[in-house]
Amino acid sequence: MPFYNTCLTGQRLILLLVCLTGSVFASLNVSQAADEFAGLNVPEGFRATLYADDDLAHDIYSMTIDSLGRIVVSGPGYVRILIDADGDGVAESFKQYADGPATGAQGMYFLGRDLLCTGDAGLIRYRDENADDRADGKPDVFLQTRTGGEHNTHSIQRGPDGYWYLLLGNTTGINEKYITTKTSPVKKPYAGTLMRLSPDLTKGEVMADGFRNAYDFAFNPNGDVFTYDSDGERDISLPWYRPTRVFHVLPGSNAGWRSRSWKRPDSFLDMPPAIAAFHRGSPTGVSCYQQRQFPKEYQGALFVADWTFGRVHAIPMRYYEGSYASDPIDFITGVGQFGFAPTDLAVGPDGSLYVSVGGRGTRGSVFKIEYTGPVEAQKPDLTSEQVAENTSHETKGSPALDACLSAPQPLSSWSRENWFPLVKTIEPNAFLKAALNPGRSDAQRVRAIEIITELLAGLPDSVIEPLLQDKSERVRARLAWSLAYPGPSGQKAKWLNELLQDESPLVARFALETLLQLGDQIDQSECLAG
Repeated sequence: MPFYNTCLTGQRLILLLVCLTGSVFASLNVSQAADEFAGLNVPEGFRATLYADDDLAHDIYSMTIDSLGRIVVSGPGYVRILIDADGDGVAESFKQYADGPATGAQGMYFLGRDLLCTGDAGLIRYRDENADDRADGKPDVFLQTRTGGEHNTHSIQRGPDGYWYLLLGNTTGINEKYITTKTSPVKKPYAGTLMRLSPDLTKGEVMADGFRNAYDFAFNPNGDVFTYDSDGERDISLPWYRPTRVFHVLPGSNAGWRSRSWKRPDSFLDMPPAIAAFHRGSPTGVSCYQQRQFPKEYQGALFVADWTFGRVHAIPMRYYEGSYASDPIDFITGVGQFGFAPTDLAVGPDGSLYVSVGGRGTRGSVFKIEYTGPVEAQKPDLTSEQVAENTSHETKGSPALDACLSAPQPLSSWSRENWFPLVKTIEPNAFLKAALNPGRSDAQRVRAIEIITELLAGLPDSVIEPLLQDKSERVRARLAWSLAYPGPSGQKAKWLNELLQDESPLVARFALETLLQLGDQIDQSECLAG
């Protein structure tokens, strides 16, 4: 997407920095105004409160947080902005953003004041050009797909590359006619699919297929995609039964669903890694925690919701052979006969986890989960001696640059609305220096590479060459990812050949993904010369 054609005044710049570094990061001072909700079990140190009840939004299908940081929910025939006017942690009213989709939206993402969502005709966009919190008219249709059914079009997200990612269930009917790029990882899609659409929504490809009915997905801090797919409940006692699983979705992978009682075994070469399995259930919302309120063990963890059994699992991840392994935690469960049917999850600017409830005509509500336990001391990423040793990479600190590189939940609508305008105020060379600077944290350097790749025309050879030898495998892995996108480098095959031989499985795997994505744009024989 092009930059906004606006200039940042000094006052506006200061306001944006305050939003990024003030209220967003000082999220440990949580409000105690709302009463603790007794119907939910959460781990010690956490607190559940009722943010909104059925009188504000009945039968909620999906939830997001808009570019202004407000909770937005959708159900049959409505999209509503929930309003907490007095800031006590409880919404007391709503604004009706749209009287649709009639089917309800099963996925939403705000781009400024406009809303991209799934429903009615397919992937649609409601516009709010006068910024009055009310859609201006009928939505534009970008991609026609089947919607409304429980196994049709679901979640829409924006990736770290600026592309749009769309998740669709097994009855949506996505086939080769939806593919408009030569380098689509999947050529003949079958069953549920993950599509990738160009930033202007004019081109599409299928990244992975073979899902039964994955409803939502999320990106982790390394830019990897994770989703939670359905089981085949009718096969529960049969040898070929496959449980609900959380997949690390790799480009070109097939999750194995063929028909009601035909599932490929996990031994198939194109099966994506399953980092968790939970037997029976109905997968719904998925979110990755990239905020500062929760304790360290939850930083970068996935949260996945199960509608049928009323639970939310936390999945802390660790590296394992180029992918991830986990020891899941039961994070939220219902108490007694309380009907807890979670449909979606979202992490807010305050660092709390919000959980919507609804589906199939049931009671709608939104719960807020916040951490109120002891505050952990945050260890620095590097020692003061290491920082001092590497200050030569950047001659002068920049609050705006720091805010861009440290923005929490950077792919969310509300976070992007804060950091995106700041990029225009910073010299591009500052991002290049940040990517090279081992005095910064790995997370900041990864974000520098992502911003350069999406918004600043890509990495030049003068930066690529030293990054090949960087000590951080996360930084080298993001370098490998970046080479898949347009940039000034004329030696991509040479660089990929080195990255494919990297001793880190994480780096080598990202290099292979880039090789797949580039296709015949490079001479691939040069990449396999090692």
